[in-house]
Amino acid sequence: MKKTMIALVAILAGLTATAQKGSKYMIGSVAYEKSTDADATYSISPKVGYYATDKSSLGVFGTIGESADTKETSVGVFGRNDFLKVGKNCTVFAELSLASNATNEAGVKTSEFEANVGLGANYTLNSKWGLTMNVADVLNYVSADGKSTTTFGFGGIKNPFATANFGLFYQF
Repeated sequence: MKKTMIALVAILAGLTATAQKGSKYMIGSVAYEKSTDADATYSISPKVGYYATDKSSLGVFGTIGESADTKETSVGVFGRNDFLKVGKNCTVFAELSLASNATNEAGVKTSEFEANVGLGANYTLNSKWGLTMNVADVLNYVSADGKSTTTFGFGGIKNPFATANFGLFYQF
């Protein structure tokens, strides 16, 4: 699995190196929750991408998070295609991501490989800043400990917007 991720990152680096005129962007989201009767829960999820064409981009991402007895980290690559312009400021995109995830839950360590196809939207506020939203994945493949699971659709989620992740978008 590590060799696969290294190969994917090398391919991504080669592809983004050829996108000389593409603009770069950063996306980030942060979540924090603390209640009086429980430990704090947090997650930080940054992404960096490069537009190879006006509608297609490639990038890398990572996530770290912690709850009461669980620590999670994830690194991966993604490709994004802006396929629908809604009005002047909103763009709908499809995103393919490949990730290596590691979890330590109460001292039990697990690792998995994950591939996702998801949908989302960006809403530009001005030439540099915007808001982004990723809804639940439409197609998800997870491989861990010799077992794999494939999910198609919204996986039993009645409202995919209820599980959406929101973040800030900065283009430079």
